[in-house]
This record gives sequence, structure tokens and C-alpha cells, in this order.
Amino acid sequence: MKRITPDHGERPIGTVPGTQDWLVDASARLDELEARLLDGFRGAGYRRIRTPILEYTELHQRKSGAGIVSKLFEVDGAGPETVGLRPELTASIVRAFAEAPECPSLPWRVCMSGPVFRRESEPGGDSLRLREFTQVGVELIGAGGPEADAEVIGLADRSLAEAGLPGATVRLGHVGLIVEILGGTGLPSASAAALIDVLSASAAEGGRVVALESALDRLAGWLRPGEEAESILPAVRDDDETGVDRLFRHLVPDVTGRRSGREIVHRIRRKWDLGHSLAETLGRVRDQVHALGELRGPASEVLGRLEGPLASVAPRSAAGLHELVDHLGREGIEPGRIELDLGFGRGIGFYSQMIFELVVATESGPVEVCGGGRYDGLAQVLGSDRDDRGVGFAFGLERLAALAVPRRSRP
Repeated sequence: MKRITPDHGERPIGTVPGTQDWLVDASARLDELEARLLDGFRGAGYRRIRTPILEYTELHQRKSGAGIVSKLFEVDGAGPETVGLRPELTASIVRAFAEAPECPSLPWRVCMSGPVFRRESEPGGDSLRLREFTQVGVELIGAGGPEADAEVIGLADRSLAEAGLPGATVRLGHVGLIVEILGGTGLPSASAAALIDVLSASAAEGGRVVALESALDRLAGWLRPGEEAESILPAVRDDDETGVDRLFRHLVPDVTGRRSGREIVHRIRRKWDLGHSLAETLGRVRDQVHALGELRGPASEVLGRLEGPLASVAPRSAAGLHELVDHLGREGIEPGRIELDLGFGRGIGFYSQMIFELVVATESGPVEVCGGGRYDGLAQVLGSDRDDRGVGFAFGLERLAALAVPRRSRP
């Protein structure tokens, strides 16, 4: 039989940007680290479950927030419903809880590990940022309050120490402060929910409330009367058909309907009056969000600065932060390792209250290796009437492996 000689003029295929190979020794280190984390979770009472890699994209579109939805990998030819590769594990875990034939005993403590996929715009720019990576973490469903939050954060901190990275900084934020501020404006719940969606999109990349400030500025600007709007107000007063249509396009350019300009003129005038009021409301919210963005530093210092006007507009969230810091002390996390960053906006739209990251110091600067938070309401959004309280976290296994200290083999 004639042997076929390969054409050495062909270029190597290589790996897809944002993915990587793990050869024998590297793969063994990854496996050992994953097993170490899962053993620790099981020792704390969290039992492992598995969920599909393929999920309906609607699962994530309902509540995951712009930061995740924009990175979905959709799969062609999977049927009439749109299907995608899961970008994270929490939504899948909560879906499994909501759809289980019998409601699990609560609180439900589960752990998981598996590949996730995200469409990164520039993979490879950050060597630790991948399109395909492994998440390893836990979910605590059916328990609420600072004590449950502290249990989860404490487990993450101990797990990181077991991986060879003790003494991490616990960076705490609280998106509930912004949600509570919006709830106190008197806006209809649907309007407040729409604002959360806009803010989620604005904070998706930077994760800082400065992005939220910009979004609020734009919204307020759209609602303030400008030269174009002022020029057509007389037409509104005179019920001029052409002028009304121009005003309608100015206020809601992407909306169409069956009513004529004459039929909607009074609705438009009411919307115009609301616009002035809403612009002022958004301005106040913008100022409060800006004040939150200034609150960053050691927990004891920031909690003291939180008192006053901000605590008065978001009393439940402010009190919850105080309690959480107290409970973290009982979990063995020293106050000096807790950093409060109330301008930390990652996950608004998905998370409902506390959010956190574990950050380790490296020669090239601080690196975030774990993230999580409280996502009350997710089960309800997925159509369940079961207990919808939940909190959890996940490590990026490959990121953690690049920093963790390998355990020495015993003689």
C-alpha cells in the first residue's frame, strides 16, 4: 500500500482563540485542584449535581443580564427553539431546582463543576480570560439573609486557602442599594424594572456605577425638552396632526401603533408632563448613584460613611451590609480583609442584593478568582412558585490553577 506523505506546506490549524490545550501534567494539576475544591464543598454539606451544557437561550435571556446575554454562543440547527452553550452554571442549577418532580428539601446545598462558554470580543488579550473555561462552585437555595450569605462567602474563602491562596481580599458590593433607591422613587414597578435593564447593559463591561451614571444622564437627557421638541409644542396644543406625529417620533422613535396622532394627542401631552417629572427623578437617582460610587475602602470606614442620607433611602440594604460584615467575622474572615465597594455594579439585573469577589495579590497586580452573590427571585422568573431565595459563587478553575500553589506529593 502506498504511504501518503503529508504536505508540509499546510499551515498548522491551532486552537480557537480563547481556548487552550491542557497536556498530561497540566491536566493532572487541573484535575487535582478541581477534586480538592469539590471535596471541600462536600465536606461542608454541598452535594454535587450536573446539568446540560446545551440550554435554551431563553433561560439566560430572562434574567442573566446584559453582561452574560451578549456573550451567548447560539447553536444552529438544534430545533425550533433557540439553543445555546451555557455561559454560566447558576441559571441551570436554579432551573433544575424549579423543575424537579419533587421540591428538594430546603435549604438545598449543591455544588457543581463543568465547562461554560462565553463569546469574548477580544479573547487572548488577557491570558486569564477564556471563551471556554470550567466553573466550580456552590449554590445555596431556599435560605436568605446575611447569615446564609456569610456561609457561602466563608466557604469560598476557605476553599481558596485550601488551594494554596490564603488571605484573599473579600470585595463586597450591594446592588440592592441601587434597586432599593429606585424602588423609593415612586416610579411604577415596570418603569423601575426597565431602568434596571438599561443599567445592567451599561454596567455589563466595566462593572462600575460610573457606567450607570452615564446611562441615567442619557435617559434624563432624552426626557428633557430640547429645541426640536419646543418647536412642535404649539402643534400639540393645536392638535395639529403633523406636529403630533413629529413629537411622537421624537419621544418614542422605535414605537408604532394603530392610533392616529389626533387620537393620541392627550396621551402624548400626559407623557410630556411625565417626562419633566421623570427627568428630575432620574437626576436625583443619578446623584445618589454617584454618592455610592465614592464609597470604597475598608469595611469599618465605608459602613460609617454609609450612614446618613444614603442609609435613609436604602435602609434595608444598609442594615444588611452591617449584619453581613458581622457574620463574616464569625466565619473567620478578619475585618482587615473585607473591602466594601458600593460602586461595584457587576451583575445588576441578575443579582438582587449582595455581590462579592475574592481577589488575590500577584506580582502583576490583584486578580479576581471567584465571584458570586445573592439572586433572590430567579426561580420565580423561571416560572416556579418554590422558594426563590438563592446565593452562590463559582471559581474559574483555569484562572485559579494559573495562580494556585500545587500541593506537594507526600513521600
